[in-house]
This record gives sequence, structure tokens and C-alpha cells, in this order.
Amino acid sequence: MQNGSLISPSKLQRTLIKINSSNDFEQLYSEIDRAMAELFSYQACVVLASRSKGAYRTIATSSILFNDESWYEYVDLFAQGISENEQFIPHAVSEYDQTSISKTVLSGLNNSLVFKLSELCGQGIILFTGLLNPPSDTYTNDLNFITLLEQVYLKADQLQKSHSRTSSLLSLIANMTERADLFKELASEWFWRTDTENIFTCVDELAPHDDLYSQFFIGKSALKLRSDNEMEHLRKWAQFQHILTQHGDFFEFEFELDSQRHLWISLSGKAQFTSIGEFNGYMGIAKDITYAKDREIAYKQAKEKAESANSAKSQFLAVMSHEIRTPMNAILGMVELLNDTALTEQQKEWLSYAQSSANLLLGLISDVLDFSKIESGTLSLDNSEFNLKELIQSISAQFEAHTAPGKLVFEQIIDKSVPDIIEGDSTRLGQILFNLLGNAFKFTSHGRVNLHISREHNLLTIKISDTGIGIAEQDLNRLFKPFSQVSDSVKRKQQGVGLGLSITKKLIELMQGTINCHSLLGVGTTFTVTLPVKAVNVTPVTSKQEQIQQPLNILVAEDNKPNQVLIEALLKKLNHSVTLTETGSEALNAIKAKQFDLVLMDMMMPVMDGLTATKYIREEMSLDVPIFALTANAGQTDKINCLNAGMNKVLTKPIKFSELSSAINSLTRTAKKEC
Repeated sequence: MQNGSLISPSKLQRTLIKINSSNDFEQLYSEIDRAMAELFSYQACVVLASRSKGAYRTIATSSILFNDESWYEYVDLFAQGISENEQFIPHAVSEYDQTSISKTVLSGLNNSLVFKLSELCGQGIILFTGLLNPPSDTYTNDLNFITLLEQVYLKADQLQKSHSRTSSLLSLIANMTERADLFKELASEWFWRTDTENIFTCVDELAPHDDLYSQFFIGKSALKLRSDNEMEHLRKWAQFQHILTQHGDFFEFEFELDSQRHLWISLSGKAQFTSIGEFNGYMGIAKDITYAKDREIAYKQAKEKAESANSAKSQFLAVMSHEIRTPMNAILGMVELLNDTALTEQQKEWLSYAQSSANLLLGLISDVLDFSKIESGTLSLDNSEFNLKELIQSISAQFEAHTAPGKLVFEQIIDKSVPDIIEGDSTRLGQILFNLLGNAFKFTSHGRVNLHISREHNLLTIKISDTGIGIAEQDLNRLFKPFSQVSDSVKRKQQGVGLGLSITKKLIELMQGTINCHSLLGVGTTFTVTLPVKAVNVTPVTSKQEQIQQPLNILVAEDNKPNQVLIEALLKKLNHSVTLTETGSEALNAIKAKQFDLVLMDMMMPVMDGLTATKYIREEMSLDVPIFALTANAGQTDKINCLNAGMNKVLTKPIKFSELSSAINSLTRTAKKEC
């Protein structure tokens, strides 16, 4: 080394200017080579930044050999340079010969000169590898040389950070470009603009190769684009036109396009104004909603079709119910009348079979109708006050005949906690009791059937247990499913369509109650029902059926001949005078000609139906004669229609003698109270 500075101030100044003006690493390395040419020759320059104590990373290198190196394993190799700011390494390979470090990298570090920089450079390191000759002097004593190295480090660090930011930005741009391309490919939205006359002047479609919308929109207004179907929606377009006139914003205005291709468009627009507040047209986005609209229309049509089918089903069931109940009324009524005549024991037995079979058929009809109402959600409860204990006793009495001394015992236990009068639907509660007791007796040939009713707080608990055939555990999950019985063998032996328990469960749930079943095959079954009840604090009134002492003059409007014969026989059995008519118009003529105490009116008759005739009696003739409906239509809607027409009571076919007598008695009791 010569006396004085290794690099003159003027040369240092020129070199630093060129280094700081370098735009990339290649230019930087070129300036380093020129600056070091007079001092020593080397193969590569490597700039390392300190990551943590004893660990370094490459931020710049003129050789690809050291590009991806992490230098934490080379700390021992640089130990002297780190401690003394300068070190010459003549044989790196031999020192690390037994390690896992790449021999190629190590060989590139032979004859390396190591410089550790100051805190200004974060104690970074600059390596000059492959020196031809060992240094003859210490370079770090020269201030100009150290200044040059520090500027090299700072410029390399700056370029590295700039390169990193550029790479991140390019990556972000590539990512955004990819997303934009994906959006263009998948999105159905496009941009549009109109002039002050609301004529489309610009359509900026995302897909440059598809000018479909431009063909239809440019030079036209939305009013000129609508299809023939859209022109029928006058109110919709009048409202849209009003918004445009008021320069208001609109969102997702949907309409069908008048084009050869089936298209639905959704427009959203915002009014634009100049700097001085003058209207300058609309800008907005449009969306092709053809697929969604087609699905919506298809769904609507399918829903309407399903509702129509459901309505047709309900209508069919109502008609079938009427058609079956009408002859069933005559069958059951005639059987009841025959039972009151002198019969042989065999004839009584035959009549019993006929009556039980007819009742079974009537029960199946009722079950199918109830199930249909439940499925359609039209079944509702008719809540009123009733005597619970009388209902239980009445239902239980129907099963006491099935008991056989020594074979089957039926026991009823009603706790003192059970109130006499409650509020609820007595008909549906009776149906629940009847179905569960019927199920118990159906599958129990000997042993016991127990009915236990208790009340705790506001919950009524009904427990029905039997010692019958029981139910296998794997069959319990099918117990409450419609049209299902526990096994094929049972299904063959027992009559029914498997709706009783399904309807029972639905009725209990409609009453906000619960039902569960515990059963063991060959041991027996227990059903437990809990229902919320509201006790009524009134004194129950028990009255025996009063016999009519004074005969009534009754008009019967009924078009079915067997039912005429039946009702006439039942009424004459109660000592009443009967006049028969077959149509509503005949009934009106009879009322005009004679005064009656009661009218029994069938709903469905030829020429004039019962509802029309009743309305005429009430509105045109202004008569308040009591009118009872005789109907085979068992639905709640039918009952409401009868009452709305002006009828006083609804009697559902098949009509039993006791029910008819009770209804007439209630009428006479009411008349006595009014007197």
C-alpha cells in the first residue's frame, strides 16, 4: 500500500456520484469493479445484511452462486472479520470440509476478503471473493475506502428494497389483473349511460367480443326496449317514467327485452348533473337476469301448479266425503231404526256386524279428511268450554262393551286434580282418546287396558297402557308415520289404513302438547300424552235429555230418497210432524204456504242449494224460523258457510238418533227460556 489514502477525494467523489446514480445492480457492480481495479482483483462482490445476532442474508451479489444463501452457518468463518472489521479467508473449503455446507459455495469463498461495516449500515458485511493475492495491508484504516464501502452497502440496500417493492407491486397488479379477468368472464353486469332525453348513448360491456347489448340499447330509451308482455304492466312503467321525470335514482328495475333472444335486464341508475346543477342524463349498471328470472317464473308456475293440485285434491276429498256420507247416513240410520224393532238374536248379530262395518268405514273417511287438512295446514281447533269428565266417561263407555269377564279388564282412574270444566276442543280431544283407546283394545285380547288421567299445574296427563302384543324397538320409529303399521303380519289382521296415530300426534302438537310411547314386545304398550289445559271455575250443569212433550211441525229439505225415509222415521219416532221437499225452491214454496217450527236443510240439492235457500228465507222473507243444516260436508269451512248463511246449527251426516234428538231439545229449551 502506498502512503496516504487508497482513494483520492476527487476519485471518491466521482465514484460515489456514479454509485448513487446507479439504477440497477448491474450498474452498481460495474462501478464497484472500476473503483476496486487499482486495489485488488476479485471474482464476486457479495453484500450481506444482519438479520439477528450471528445471522446474515444476501441483499446483493454479482454471482448467482450466493443468491439464495442464508449465512447463519458461516458465522465461525467470519468470526475474525466480525470482531476486527476486516479478515482474509484463504481456505474456506478446508475449514468446513466435514460439514453439510455446499462445497461449491465454500470453494467460491476461498481467498475472500471480509469487511464488517459500522452501525450506519446495520453492521452489514461486504465480501470480495476469489482474490488473486492476499492483501498486503489493512484497508479499514483508510477512511475514504470505508466511506466507499458504506455507500456501496446503502445503495445495494436501497436497490434491494426498491426491487422488493416493485416485485410486490407487480405481484399485486398480476393478482388484480387475474381477478379482473375472472370478473369479466363471470360477471353479467355492464355499464351504461344516457343523455338528457334518457336515450342510451354508451354501453360499456365487459366482454369486448360481445356487442349484444350495444345492438339493442344504443339510440333507444328503456320504453322502446320493452317487450309486448311488458307493455301490459302499465302501472309498473308509469312509476318508472315518474322516477325518470323527477331525475330520481332507481335500483334493480327489471323488465323483459324486446329481442329475438329471450332476455331479462335489471337496471340501476343514478342521475348525473353538471357543475351548475343541470341534469346531464343517467349513469348506471345493467345486469342480465334471464337465468334467475326464468327460474323465478318456473318456480312460480310450479307453485301455482302444486297449489292447484292441492286444491283439486281437497275438492275431490270434500266431494267424495259428501257422496259417501250421504248413503252412509241412510245405512247407519236404518240400522239404528231396525235395532228398535222386534228381531231374532241372529238378526241382531247381523245388524251388529253391519253397524260396526259401517262405523269403521265412516272412521276411515274421517281419518283421510283429517289427514288431508293437517297436511294442507287448514285444520284448526274449535275451543270452547266443556265438561272434561263427561267426555272421558262418554268415550270410555264405548269401549266397556269390549271387555270380557276373566279375559280383559278396562280400568279408568281420574285423579281429583282433574277439573270438571276446561276450555279446549272437545271434539279433537275426544278423537285423541278414542284413537289411543281403540289402538289399545285392538291389540289386546286379554289382560288389562288402563286409562289414567291426572293434572299437575296446568298440564293434563293422559296415560293409556295395555298388556297387549307390544311393539318391537325397531318399529317404534315408524309408529306415528302416516299409512304405516308396525308389521305386515299385524297389518293383515287389523283393519285400518294406518292414519290414526299419525293424526293423533298432529292433533296433540296442534294443541301444544306432547306424546310418547314406551313398549316391550309381548309385554305391552303405554302411551303418555301431556296437554296444556285451562280450567274454568264454573259449576258444571248436568241435565238429562228432555223428552219433547209437544210435537213440532218440521220441514225437511233433502233430495236423497233413503235419507228422506230415515229422517222422517227418526222425527216421527220423536212424535214430530214432517213435511218433505227435494229442492231448495220447493222448501221456499212450502214455507210460504205453511208455518213451520223447524227447518232441516240439506246443503247440496238440485235447482236451489240449501245455502241459497237459507239466505232467501233470512234476507227476502225476513223469517227467523230455526234452520238446522243437514250436510255430508264435514269440513270446518262448510260449517262456517252454513252459519254465515243464517243457519242456527249444523248436523253432519251420518246423523244419529241421539244427536238429532239432542239438537231439537236444545232448540225447545232455548224457546222456553225466551218465553
